[in-house]
Amino acid sequence: MGGTLGAALLLAFPACSDDHYDILTGAEGSNKTIWQNIESHPEELDSLGMILKQVRVYTKEEDTKRTMTYAELLNQAQSFTFWAPRNGTYNAKQYLDQIEEIKALREAGQTEKADRMEYNIGLQFAQNHMARFNYEAEQSQQNVRLFNGKLCSYNAGEGVFNAVKLDATMPTIPSSNGMLHVLDGKATFAYNIYDYMGDNEDIFQNVYGTLTDPEINKRTFNEAASTPGGMGEDGKMIYVDSVFYYNNELLNSCGAQIKNEDSLYVAVIPTDAAWTVAEQKTKKLFNYSTYYKYNYNPVNDDVEKAFTAEKTFSQHDRDSLVDYNTKRTIITSMYFSPSIFAQSFVEQYKKKDREEAKEMIANYAMYADSLISTNNSTFYNPVKGQLNPLFGDGHYVKASNGVIFPITEYKADPANTIMQKSSIDMLYDSNVGFYSVSGSMGKGTYTYLVEGDNWNKDIDISSLETKGYRYFSVPARQPSAMKVFFPLQSLMSGKYRIRIMLLPNRVDLNHRYLKENKETNEQEEIMQNTKFFAAVYDDEGNQIGEQSPDITVDDNEVKTYTLFESIEIPKCYYNLPSGVNKCYPLLKLEIPGKLKPYRPYLKTQPSGLSVVKILSICFACHCAVRTMLEPYFNLNIANNEQQ
Repeated sequence: MGGTLGAALLLAFPACSDDHYDILTGAEGSNKTIWQNIESHPEELDSLGMILKQVRVYTKEEDTKRTMTYAELLNQAQSFTFWAPRNGTYNAKQYLDQIEEIKALREAGQTEKADRMEYNIGLQFAQNHMARFNYEAEQSQQNVRLFNGKLCSYNAGEGVFNAVKLDATMPTIPSSNGMLHVLDGKATFAYNIYDYMGDNEDIFQNVYGTLTDPEINKRTFNEAASTPGGMGEDGKMIYVDSVFYYNNELLNSCGAQIKNEDSLYVAVIPTDAAWTVAEQKTKKLFNYSTYYKYNYNPVNDDVEKAFTAEKTFSQHDRDSLVDYNTKRTIITSMYFSPSIFAQSFVEQYKKKDREEAKEMIANYAMYADSLISTNNSTFYNPVKGQLNPLFGDGHYVKASNGVIFPITEYKADPANTIMQKSSIDMLYDSNVGFYSVSGSMGKGTYTYLVEGDNWNKDIDISSLETKGYRYFSVPARQPSAMKVFFPLQSLMSGKYRIRIMLLPNRVDLNHRYLKENKETNEQEEIMQNTKFFAAVYDDEGNQIGEQSPDITVDDNEVKTYTLFESIEIPKCYYNLPSGVNKCYPLLKLEIPGKLKPYRPYLKTQPSGLSVVKILSICFACHCAVRTMLEPYFNLNIANNEQQ
């Protein structure tokens, strides 16, 4: 067991490749292991010894079956360096009391809490003072990768380890398996962002409690990686070494590796006081219903029949959806990576040492015009050049992998917080519900504008990213209405503004209205003056709010039109449970089946709408109660539209 664990540790912990020195022979203590030398100096190190003898070595938090203690590890024939805090220079009683508490918890059956406490003692104390390989007497500054993965500074020439002086009364003790240094104090543990939340669980119960909830932080037994022993009396395999994997769906969703020591992040973490306010506000976005129709599969233009399946949720399931998505929304939007800050800034901070870089990224984040979180949400600063209210009073804590803003008040500005943008490209048929004319259904026709072929250069389209568009047409002499439906996917509950950008139909030479001038016998172009209106329907086929006013398409320029300045989506369609697929409101554009004023040239010319792209769906709050995430929906069928 010991040999196996030792080999595992050698692989599990990073080594300091250029800092391996041979063990000094002939010096006092050199024939003893590091652990034996600790035992040989009880007046100076017996408190340390009592801790190391009673704490097991966990290579990771789930290694609860390990039996080897740190004392046993330091007695192995491997190469270590240990910086030992001397008696009386630190609060050893704190750790010894925790060890007694761990024993009591195990006797009471609270093994999970006991395991976590023991793991933290090892991580934050024992592993924070030891490294793989032998660091002897290098006379210059050197970086040490500790057993816990933290990177710290060691200057043997000046006798300083991780900002703590080596004890001047005790010489370094060469050992048979490395080097033992004695410190005049305990080295400070450099919390990463995740560690910090766990060590301050009393003020982060909501955030950390959610992240460590077994329903979120799922523990899975890995049979293939575990070591089998023999069959038990019940016929089931008994494993001498069980391996478990943890999968945290919220940490995976946030896009930030907050346990990674080699990365840097800015974290805005609500304390419990701030959480209460954030939860109250954000919950309004997740007004789930107990009934949904889904499986969008239209057979005609009857919206009520477009969704072919239905699902009824219990009140408990509905409330669980609200709770989970509220927590998920807040927690996954807390992190910002400086690697995607302004490029000019990135080039600057990467030239600084790690501590200077942390200060730089904290100051940049607080005063930036906008920030994109690691889950791709955009936070805007309501007053350029001033402290963004998102960061509270600007107080932050340095972590090993970034900076933490533990906000005590939830001050996110309603109109300038999170905006999630996505693109719906008209290139794909799946992004169109359907369009119908006189019972015939389709997806419209996607066409590229080509100079010298079909592009009417009277229309300036330089603002568009591509020259492709989708045309929804009404044939000449067709008296029925044309209806086009677009799925509005993943909408939260709240008030929305819906806008649309259209091309003039005449941008395509094939869609111009031409009439012969009887006097000159030449073809003259006639403006189309096409009119349409819009409406929004829920999954049950009910119209939401009033339909839009009639809108006349400009025949001379690409233009954005506001369909709805404020329309309330009463129930949430975001992140519905698995199986409830293709469930969303529908935006309908309609050219009525009337000759005038909607299609004045119906008898001689086709009509229609030319759509470029649905480029951005932006959630920005327009609710009566201001929230961190706002469902202020801007539907732009165009490129580079400024909201």
